[in-house]
Amino acid sequence: MTTAQVQDEVSLSRRIVARLRRELSRVDSTARSSYVRTFDREFRKLDAVSSFDDLILACYKADIVYVGDFHALPRSQEFAARLLEETARRSNRTILAVEMVYGRHQHVLDAWMAGGIPDAEFLKRIRYEQEWSYDWTAFRRVFEVARNRGLRVYGIDSAPRAGMRNIRNRDRHMASRIAGIFDERPEAKVVVLVGESHLASTHLPTATRDALAKRNLERRAVRVLQNLEEPYWRLVEQGHEQADTALVGRNVFCHFSASPLEKYEAYRQTIERWHQGRPDDEEIDLTPSIYNMVDTILRFLGISKFRRKVRRNGSASMFLVDAYPEVYSATEAGALRRLLRAQKVARADVIEIAQHMRRNGSCYIPSVNAVYIGSFSLVHGGEEAAHFVNHALRGDLFRSPAALPTRADVFYNAVLTEALGFFGSKIIDPSRNHFFETSYYKYYRKPREVVERETEHKYDEFCAIIDFILLHKKFERAYSEYSDVPLALLDGIRTKNRRLFSTLTHELGYFLGQQLYDGVHTGALEKRAIARLFERSFAKKGEALELYLDLCARLPGGIGFGAGE
Repeated sequence: MTTAQVQDEVSLSRRIVARLRRELSRVDSTARSSYVRTFDREFRKLDAVSSFDDLILACYKADIVYVGDFHALPRSQEFAARLLEETARRSNRTILAVEMVYGRHQHVLDAWMAGGIPDAEFLKRIRYEQEWSYDWTAFRRVFEVARNRGLRVYGIDSAPRAGMRNIRNRDRHMASRIAGIFDERPEAKVVVLVGESHLASTHLPTATRDALAKRNLERRAVRVLQNLEEPYWRLVEQGHEQADTALVGRNVFCHFSASPLEKYEAYRQTIERWHQGRPDDEEIDLTPSIYNMVDTILRFLGISKFRRKVRRNGSASMFLVDAYPEVYSATEAGALRRLLRAQKVARADVIEIAQHMRRNGSCYIPSVNAVYIGSFSLVHGGEEAAHFVNHALRGDLFRSPAALPTRADVFYNAVLTEALGFFGSKIIDPSRNHFFETSYYKYYRKPREVVERETEHKYDEFCAIIDFILLHKKFERAYSEYSDVPLALLDGIRTKNRRLFSTLTHELGYFLGQQLYDGVHTGALEKRAIARLFERSFAKKGEALELYLDLCARLPGGIGFGAGE
């Protein structure tokens, strides 16, 4: 074939691929983003034909091996698995870091890698179909190599993944995760499997170099891309269409296993599958809703999920974005029960969780860092999001509740937790008004038969709850006038009746939550003061009660009180 003929054929193939890419861009605008265009511009040249052996040698010499993945093309993952196998065979320092799994799902990934959970549960818990949805069989090959070789695998990405607005935050977060690996394992060789556009020089590689520099570290890196379009055309034009490896920049290789047409056709088929639609009876995934609420609350508090680190189980540090909870729906109640059993959650705590679920239709469980949504409502979803933020900032994730000195400490800790939950729900829905939600004021002074028919309480219990709340509000506004705490209050505070305890702390907490919200809007409290409340633990005897009385006294609805926060 003459040079002219080759160029004519390449020109025709280019036009076909260009048309296909235009079609794809109408349903996926990311290709038009400046981020992707930066990647495309950088890799338009072909430096030299190379070989797979040269590529492996370069990987052997490097500390970081970036592997660009085209997610929709199974051949891309096949090559990644092959490269990982060759690298691990030559170095027992090899570690795999993957974009596919969020950092917050590291514990799920660890469990699956250890054979502790089956594929189906692993994919469900990392929300594979919702967050990734590419061919699992192809990606599983990469993980199989890691498992067979006994390699440590890290999830490094962070939400939200959709669109391009958050792409540079994701790069910086992935870079921090990669740098963190070298903190733990200075001698490591990290193979990083990410989408190809992350590997433009100014994207993830620069972010990682900066993250390492902050730790006074420097590591050698090589980038391995796949099936780049422009270098492919140049190889064909030069008669090297059979070449499988080329140099496309300094310490940048490209491996070829598919033509540009095959590459983008695979993506077209993937998009077509995605657009087939969800079955009408498929349950709505509420994870994005809960995460959006968490994000909203954190923005209100002025806390960055990408910068703030929180403690797991009281010790291990992780980025807040990696600590986001798993969200279980009503159809996943069985999986949640298995999780509670596996974590050996105390029976008394399980009963309390069940009561919370019955009352709100949802519950956040810090000991397993999970949100259960039985029946979704905006305000109760906001409460659970706020409870997660509260426990995360306090360092209570994956911890059983700490023993407190007295029943009063337990009581007022619970009140403050409920208050912050209600406050968070008001951020989500400012129109919320507990007065119109609760039955205790709606049925106040109603006849016995009406109370017992239309509420869950016996009449005497109902009246006792009302009397306790009214007496408590009177006491907290003028407690200096009391020589002793009224016996009726002590009985309620010390009650071992879990339902009554839950009801009383719930009601007092909601009142305080409304006061906190009003306090911010009247200027009595700054947002930073609210953030400090979310961060505080109350382990000392009397500490929670002291803060409760202080807040009630100096916020709207209370009287002035001199003690500081």
